[in-house]
Amino acid sequence: MIKSVAAAALLSAILGFVLGDGLVKAASVAVLVSLALCSVLLLIGGLGSLRREADAHRGLVLRYAKAILDRDGLPYRFIKWEESSVIRNSRGDSLDTTTIRAEVTDNGMLFMRLAFGSGWPQPARHRGKVRLRVRKLMIGDRPGVNLERTVQWLEDGKLRLVIHFAEPPRVGEEISVVVECDWPGKSMPLMREGKVDKFTFRFSRPVPYARYQVTLPEGVDATCEPFGFSEHDERVHWGRVTDGQGRTQFYVDGVDVAVHRELGMLLQVG
Repeated sequence: MIKSVAAAALLSAILGFVLGDGLVKAASVAVLVSLALCSVLLLIGGLGSLRREADAHRGLVLRYAKAILDRDGLPYRFIKWEESSVIRNSRGDSLDTTTIRAEVTDNGMLFMRLAFGSGWPQPARHRGKVRLRVRKLMIGDRPGVNLERTVQWLEDGKLRLVIHFAEPPRVGEEISVVVECDWPGKSMPLMREGKVDKFTFRFSRPVPYARYQVTLPEGVDATCEPFGFSEHDERVHWGRVTDGQGRTQFYVDGVDVAVHRELGMLLQVG
């Protein structure tokens, strides 16, 4: 009904503009502009509805994935977790790369559930600028094809991720996945405001080896403190180095990282 009325109004406005006198043409132009604005508003409303529906579906995928893992347990065990955050500039834009190596321990592994986050609650307007890519790694760490993924943002700025596998890998097989995240403003408080920023990881299952490395922009230095461990902890090594481009890097290496243990570093620029 609405479409029929709009079509009739549009036809009348066009005929009035083509055939009418000055006053009729002016009125026809006003009608055409009004119809255009209404069309834009309807389109925006439709896109908003589709966006809300897509968000709801993503939430359901994450919910069901968690329910399956809570019921059946993880069908894999982590072998190695290596996370790198390269802060590119004074705005705190970061390129984060996480390489995950795991051994398949059960049949029917169709997905892997992960979570990432920044050290501060980023506004929702920033999230649309984040670009995420997930790939398999082949023998020799050769990049494989992109993997399907489902992403959900939480209110506190954390990102939940489900990686989908086209076919379940075999039991006993070692799989490697790399998650690349181009994350504008992730370390903005650290770089712009001189605030302390936290770079940590925490796992729901034991991890034999985990590493977190942070690279600062060229010419920038920072102070570093351990988080979640003492300086004399024999299972954790931490320090700073300089890479080939003269940039300062801080790292934390953990061996046999316990379940739910938050481990990493605190950094402050200036």
